[in-house]
Amino acid sequence: MGDNAGHKSHRTIKSLVLAYVHRTSGKVDYSDLTAEVKQAFPDSAWKKTHWAWYKNQITRGRFRDMFTDAELAALGGGKDRTPITNTSTPAPVAKSTRRGPVAKDPHVKKIGDEMLRHVRVMLDLAAGEDDLMRFKLNRWVFSRLLQDEIRIKRPIKKHLWDIGMQKCQACGQSFSVMKGVELHRKDASKGYSVENCELLCRECHQEIGSQSDANTAS
Repeated sequence: MGDNAGHKSHRTIKSLVLAYVHRTSGKVDYSDLTAEVKQAFPDSAWKKTHWAWYKNQITRGRFRDMFTDAELAALGGGKDRTPITNTSTPAPVAKSTRRGPVAKDPHVKKIGDEMLRHVRVMLDLAAGEDDLMRFKLNRWVFSRLLQDEIRIKRPIKKHLWDIGMQKCQACGQSFSVMKGVELHRKDASKGYSVENCELLCRECHQEIGSQSDANTAS
């Protein structure tokens, strides 16, 4: 197995894999790569189909422009630059052991639980035995609260883009347009602000979020 000492730590499997391919000039040893992934992300579900997905995306897909012709040739990518983006094998992510947010602050949890209790009482009074009405009211309240958060996030995302943050801050993938780029809070215990946010590609955002979930549950 290759020596990991001296190599920077990686926030995502994607970042590790892309860096590994660069470091080996495209001469990838699957066993060596797997050992590095397992060492850095012991809870991941890494397997051969995941490497096949990355190899396809490097040689003919979205990551191709991040590699030299020599690296692509070593991977068997040739000179065909026709992109292939349709694949049934997803990028691997670290295993998540819970669903939904957890309030780490007991004071926040206490207040939040009381607010939820009042909202549920109001739903009971408004909907009565009408399950469809309850569903509609629940979705309406949820969607409006979600829109409130989106209104906060949108200008922060645009500001970061405008000042030059036009690549994924985890894996380095360049963005050509802002659509599909996701806003990530560096410190999950704090709210959305320019200082606490960065732009990530969707895959890295999902992976980092999954790792955060696992760490919270452990």
